[in-house]
Amino acid sequence: MAIGEQRCYRAGMIAGEEPPISILIVEDADDTREMYAEFFISQGFEVHTAKDGLEALALAKERRPSLVLLDVALPKLDGLSVLRKMRADKKLADTPVLTISAFSGSEYSKGAEQSGATRVLSKPCLPDEVLKVIREVMGKRKK
Repeated sequence: MAIGEQRCYRAGMIAGEEPPISILIVEDADDTREMYAEFFISQGFEVHTAKDGLEALALAKERRPSLVLLDVALPKLDGLSVLRKMRADKKLADTPVLTISAFSGSEYSKGAEQSGATRVLSKPCLPDEVLKVIREVMGKRKK
């Protein structure tokens, strides 16, 4: 994939179904990003991917995803900076953001929560574990 190229994946829809939840997966590690993308596509989600913070912000503004899965350690613009910029943007401020990082401990969690993370996850985090959190977060938003 060329630098700056964005990828969108979408599972097929059956007539009359609600549009799928769209997820923006922001992860600089190619294997991890593709693993999450393939899993969430198989679960019926529309998936957009970004490999750095600047690409993530641009895609979030363009696509307005239902939810963002955001790695914290990113090139060009770190994940917490992306999160703060999203929270400052009226069109993105209410978008649920799950931060995910190999960093662990109270300092990381505190920083992510102060920046506006909806949930804070630590790596390794298997896709089915993330799916449970997404379902819980999105279920609360529908109420």
